[in-house]
Amino acid sequence: MSSLPALPLLLPPGPLPSAAAALMRLLRPTRRRVRARPAAIPASYTLHEHRGARRVDAERFIGDCFMDSFGSRVNAFMPRLFTVQHADGTVCGAFGLRSGRSRLFLEQYLDEPIEVVLSRAAGRPVRRDSIVEVGHFSGTFPGALRAMIALLTERLYHEGFDWVVFTGTVGLRNAFGRLGLAPIDICAADAERLPADQRAAWGRYYAHAPHVLAGNIHQGFRHMAAGTEAA
Repeated sequence: MSSLPALPLLLPPGPLPSAAAALMRLLRPTRRRVRARPAAIPASYTLHEHRGARRVDAERFIGDCFMDSFGSRVNAFMPRLFTVQHADGTVCGAFGLRSGRSRLFLEQYLDEPIEVVLSRAAGRPVRRDSIVEVGHFSGTFPGALRAMIALLTERLYHEGFDWVVFTGTVGLRNAFGRLGLAPIDICAADAERLPADQRAAWGRYYAHAPHVLAGNIHQGFRHMAAGTEAA
């Protein structure tokens, strides 16, 4: 089975992480800078990319989360894997990335290539190499998922991507909404679009109404750097 996108976490009200000063300290500065005001965000979350032999730790965490949440068996993972860790080293979240330079998993749900779909939605041409797919969204509690979205947004901004696309359940859509972000809803993710021999491995995932979503990374980063949150 290919990449799996999201945990169905429903988020309670409360303080939310943002992409402000605490997140800036986690990554080396690049030429792409946005001035951000300080924000009250726990500085205890850090983002780690897992390469080589260390990938197994991220794979195990993702596999356990999807089995617990959906009864899903993750048989294949995205090319790049990340975890979010607390100050004591405990892994509390994970996700994977795939560049638009290769075929995206979620394009199975679409009738056209992702760059065509996004160009129409944005009203301007979107280059395929400016797109990145995120999947395997896994978190042990809502706060970790919100921190993961903020860290992910800043990471992708500094890596030079313009658009992020992903498949999200109701819980993940709520998480973005609580951060004041409003991804573009492209279409429902229909399990019938997958090869028949892959569907059983997804367990109960499609009972959580996943949709294909897209977000402009520049807008999302600037929004969170400004410290704006949903009411």
